[in-house]
Amino acid sequence: MLSGPDADDKVGAHEIANKISIERLSKEFTSGKLAVTALQSLDLRVGEGEFICIVGPSGCGKTTLLRILAGLETPTGGEVRIVRRGKDRPLSSMIFQENSIFPWMRVRDNVAYGLDLRGIDRARRDRTVSHFLDLTGLARFADAWPHQLSGGMKQRVSVARAFANDPEILLMDEPFAALDEQTKIVLQQELLRLWSETKKTVLFITHSIDEALVLADRVLVMSGRPGRLLADIRVDFPRPRLVHELKADAEFGRLWHRIWELLDSGRRVGGIAAA
Repeated sequence: MLSGPDADDKVGAHEIANKISIERLSKEFTSGKLAVTALQSLDLRVGEGEFICIVGPSGCGKTTLLRILAGLETPTGGEVRIVRRGKDRPLSSMIFQENSIFPWMRVRDNVAYGLDLRGIDRARRDRTVSHFLDLTGLARFADAWPHQLSGGMKQRVSVARAFANDPEILLMDEPFAALDEQTKIVLQQELLRLWSETKKTVLFITHSIDEALVLADRVLVMSGRPGRLLADIRVDFPRPRLVHELKADAEFGRLWHRIWELLDSGRRVGGIAAA
């Protein structure tokens, strides 16, 4: 994996426009004589500040893609380039479906964790933590322990911690999948508000077509294993978006059915489908 040039290096305009460039990416897992191809010949461009949602069948390599971007997996082939905007920020933060906050830390200290690892001075750290506690509705719970929080509140802490750490890219692997529908909608709206303020580059995995259309600038539809990109669908609903209004829009229904048909065809023909 190549992290790519800094923004102030002399690179072409095309490279600067693309925050993430992926070319012919492949990943194969082996166990003894068994080999499983998770990703095959995947090409992708993601612009600075874009919100990308990824949908696809279980086992199609969505999480593997995020883990490669996070540096947790090494690709078997191809190239990944990420244009960095400075050396003092982490490359990525990742939020998982299961909450990953530390049970021995209060909410405030969980949110500050990445800043402490980076050696951020105390005054700046405290300002940043307070800011994101406010934005995520956690200010009143700053001194609470994780066991005192609901599942939705714990995911709020995970989101606040990720944004507070100010990563180049934010990787989210079905972060709201385990939540009830009402809590999920509330957190979707809060995430959109945070993204609107910070303009982070986000890659967000979901199995919900509704969620993808509510959040994304573009929805990437992947085939069954080996994972390939079937379609790259632009979502042009104006922002800010309100979930209840979007779902009543005829264009929402049209896009929903198009994505579903792609997913269905991709499953049936083993990843060979036209966008």
